[in-house]
Amino acid sequence: MTISIPSTRLAVACLIGAFAAGCGVDRKCRSDDDCDAPRVCLSSGVGGIEGRVDEDCADDGACVSHRCTAACLGCSFTHAQALCVHGDCSMGPCQEGFTDANGLTGDGCEYACTPTAGGVEICDHLDNDCDRGVDEDFDVMADPLNCGECDVVCPDPRNARPVCSGGLCRYVCDDGYWDTNLDPVDGCEDETCEVTGGGVETCDMIDNDCDGDVDEGIEKDTPESCGDFCVQCDLPFAEPACVAGVCRVSSCHAGHIDCETSSPGCETACTPTGEEVCDLMDNDCNCLVDDSLLCCPEGMVSINGLFCMDAYEASRPDATATTSGADTSMAVSQPIVMPWVTGSGVAGWQIARDACAAAGKRLCTLSEWLLACQGPAETTYCYGSDYDPVICNGIDAHCETPYAGCGHDDYLSGIYHFILEPTGSFESCVDTFGVYDINSNLWEWVDNGGASQHGGAYNCSDSAFLHQCTFTSTGATRPAAGFRCCM
Repeated sequence: MTISIPSTRLAVACLIGAFAAGCGVDRKCRSDDDCDAPRVCLSSGVGGIEGRVDEDCADDGACVSHRCTAACLGCSFTHAQALCVHGDCSMGPCQEGFTDANGLTGDGCEYACTPTAGGVEICDHLDNDCDRGVDEDFDVMADPLNCGECDVVCPDPRNARPVCSGGLCRYVCDDGYWDTNLDPVDGCEDETCEVTGGGVETCDMIDNDCDGDVDEGIEKDTPESCGDFCVQCDLPFAEPACVAGVCRVSSCHAGHIDCETSSPGCETACTPTGEEVCDLMDNDCNCLVDDSLLCCPEGMVSINGLFCMDAYEASRPDATATTSGADTSMAVSQPIVMPWVTGSGVAGWQIARDACAAAGKRLCTLSEWLLACQGPAETTYCYGSDYDPVICNGIDAHCETPYAGCGHDDYLSGIYHFILEPTGSFESCVDTFGVYDINSNLWEWVDNGGASQHGGAYNCSDSAFLHQCTFTSTGATRPAAGFRCCM
């Protein structure tokens, strides 16, 4: 709902002073419309000029209409370092234990894998080079060094070469030698051809009739008779085919897929259940679990698939709906408990950083916080661009006559009630990603290369202004401060 904002309001807890037209350096403003060009309304609530060219802005920021904007807003990549150079966002190195297997930066380093064996693929049923393929450089159906199974080496008989056919070890005599006794122990023992098998040619890579040709007239390219030794292709849970003399999977039987390259057949049971979701299941049966998804831990939500953010303001592990608790071991994200109030100053900011680190997370960066607050539509508040006095826990939420009837006299008479509420108490105060109370309740510490506070609090005298996503409390002196963690 759209609310007209009064032109003046006396500061109560989050002092911003009185508004006057003209937006001079000693006057307050709420938007650029309150200022005479070229001045703009700065985040501190006064008029001024942040810059004229990009070089006037810190940290590679861009200067737009005399205002410095954050460079590379939302520049982050799943499980990878984000690099912002002169406003250009690019993906840096992957975090340890993750790799960019598909070569697409949109999903960051999407594959949880740690290279083994020096990153060189060996036959061991593992993805050594982290390219999503298991033993892809080996074929146990035809590899004499890994015949039928990894590390099964076919013997090398005398005057012969070893062959793996259909996953079974065989051998073929060298030119000028014959195996007339058909005993692999002594290999190909004769230097003259002698008729074997009654002179009837069979599929054994031996010139049985000693006519100079081997296995003539025998079909060797069907699933029933495949390769040099006419193997019967029998692959588990699969319809076979004979390709270049090797048994291959033509198609998998229903309910099975072929995931391990080196293993014959469709050995993995899987029935598609729909699109891939974060449930530790291979929903689309492509041999990948939760592939290309950012799956966040409990209590966190995915922000555009780029990073995870706590759904609720941080609280202590033993917090309840009425007490903030005493356990300071780590920060947790849970609903309907009193949030963790850190207090103001660098000490409060450090408490927030340490509590996130202890939980295996980190304090959110400013660009991450802004992306979560504004959403894809870059709204003024997490719930939209029009101020609503009661949707979040601000100065107007507990006023007996919400917003329009609240003023200084109401504050003095006690009609205002400054109430810090349990996390997630205001069910509609949520962004498009599922983050609660990012505007209101407590100021939130972010890591902006230093300490800064954002989002407003329950006791701000002008929630319509101070709760805006883009407002920054650069002094970081507001004691009603909390935080939330990212990863």
